[in-house]
Amino acid sequence: MLKIILFDLDGTLYTSPEVYQKFADVAYHTYAKVKNTTIEKAKEILEKSREEMKRERGYAVPYTLALLSFGISIEVWHKENIKFFNAGDYLKEDKTLKDVLKKLKRRYQLAVFTNNNKIQTQRILKALGIDKLFDYIFTYESFKLIKPDPEIFRLIIKELNVKPEECLMVGDRYYVDLAPAKEQGMDIYEVKGPEDISKLLEIL
Repeated sequence: MLKIILFDLDGTLYTSPEVYQKFADVAYHTYAKVKNTTIEKAKEILEKSREEMKRERGYAVPYTLALLSFGISIEVWHKENIKFFNAGDYLKEDKTLKDVLKKLKRRYQLAVFTNNNKIQTQRILKALGIDKLFDYIFTYESFKLIKPDPEIFRLIIKELNVKPEECLMVGDRYYVDLAPAKEQGMDIYEVKGPEDISKLLEIL
């Protein structure tokens, strides 16, 4: 019996090319700052690294993993991320999504499960008008691990005190959000953005 629905954040509860570009820009800025090089050079190096990692793994990796491969910690990335921009400035209230989540909340507990940091996550949820609708919010700070590390899925199941089969993971990236969840015994649901979340009302 399903008890809780976990939602990825970026690309799932919202889509925004502007925000995605800003995340990329933060990565270039962080690399350039730490390695004392130009933004242009940082972009060239990071994108080449991501392409190589994509060929090896079969999916596009987050910028955090590319930075880690050069010895730049996730903590440094998040520190620069928070200072660099406010993602909420590029988003607006999503009344349709808000209505769907309210209906789901009548039957299930809701959680956000993101690799993003706590501050940026709150900015995004508030801008979308859905910051009060979640029972749990798991960010990078929660466990200091990032998806697709399977350990973080095990820790969340333990934290929620539920069985894996009582959880549904909703996300837009199969190999990052969903495959590790499925391996732990969770149900999964792949979306291309918030417009697909309304279909849960018909399925569940």
